[in-house]
Amino acid sequence: MLRLIIQNLKKRKIQTASVFMAVMISAAVVLALSLVYTGVSQGISTSEARMGADIVVVPAGTENLIEEKALLFSGAPVSIYMVEGVEDIIGDVKGTEAVTSQFYGQTLAASCCSTGDERRLIGYDPETDWLIKPWTDKEFDGMLEPDEIIIGSKVTGFEDGAGKVLGRDMTVASVMDPSGTSLDYSIIVAMDTAREFAAGIKGYENCWERYGNPDTLISAVLVKTGENNKVSVANEIEMRGNFECITSSSVLRDIQKQMKVIFSIMLGAAVLLVLASVFQLFARFYSMAWDRKAELGLYRAMGASEGYIRKLIMGEVFIIITSGSVAGIAVGAALYKLIIKVMSQETVFPFIEPSVHSIFAIILMLSVSACVLGYIAVWVPVRQIKKIDPSIAMQKGDID
Repeated sequence: MLRLIIQNLKKRKIQTASVFMAVMISAAVVLALSLVYTGVSQGISTSEARMGADIVVVPAGTENLIEEKALLFSGAPVSIYMVEGVEDIIGDVKGTEAVTSQFYGQTLAASCCSTGDERRLIGYDPETDWLIKPWTDKEFDGMLEPDEIIIGSKVTGFEDGAGKVLGRDMTVASVMDPSGTSLDYSIIVAMDTAREFAAGIKGYENCWERYGNPDTLISAVLVKTGENNKVSVANEIEMRGNFECITSSSVLRDIQKQMKVIFSIMLGAAVLLVLASVFQLFARFYSMAWDRKAELGLYRAMGASEGYIRKLIMGEVFIIITSGSVAGIAVGAALYKLIIKVMSQETVFPFIEPSVHSIFAIILMLSVSACVLGYIAVWVPVRQIKKIDPSIAMQKGDID
């Protein structure tokens, strides 16, 4: 029977190819969108849980240098500084539960740095920090030597556990878990080490003339507040000095709204593609039951039962759907990478690669759905076989 099924498909190459392409494109689009949606959803939920800081306090005018989303989620280098000591002013604001400061430097896209790309270099204070250590290896005690670094989950170039940062040999003390935040793309060092690196970067002299010696500067103060007083605390902080407050929850809400609009449009297109594929599959096999009356009538005259004819047609459906789905999975994987690349160039959003378990679950669900929809599409055409009279079909041939 398999040889006969393949022969029937080969005889109708154009029809077979059109249905195959419809199934492949539908599977590819659905898989790609499912993976993107899963990654973005995981990124948003994880970043909410692991953001740690309810408010990020930066110097006023920071929005002119970098978007809030890029500051929180991209790990892009940014040169923003204010005088050390503002932590005490911010910590005195009613409603603040904890504060910690960070100093931002950057690596270079040159041979002096193993990362290959410019990355944010974050100097942190281990004595006050509550953001970094909880998401590092259990063996890490939170203290860094001058030649040690912590790298984010998406930082490359340190696969052997060591590498160069601005020409200095550094050892990886720990790798952070994926967080969906800027920490995934950043390199963390001790505060004094970050300041030392920054002071040695050529071209930053004007920066230090403007802001002062890097040993006396910080870039941001991260604040932990109560559940319901983020806005009031942020307003009070901005009244205490020349500060700008970024509330993480509001940024995440904006991202969620944007993603909802984007995915609504994409989902609509995907549904239309799937419906078109199901209709094309239905039309293909509905018309086949009558266009191939002579062939099917001959099978019946030779003793083939209705069950055998149904298996013959269902076999054709199975091969088209299976091959189209397999090809669609391969194309969908490539399309997924392309969508993420294009989206990341246009906007900044928290994203965590779906786990292997999630990917297999999506592929399995997609495969089962394709089979179910395929069989639903040919259920009516298969029932038409009962109406074929072998003797009349052979007399009239394929003309009704």
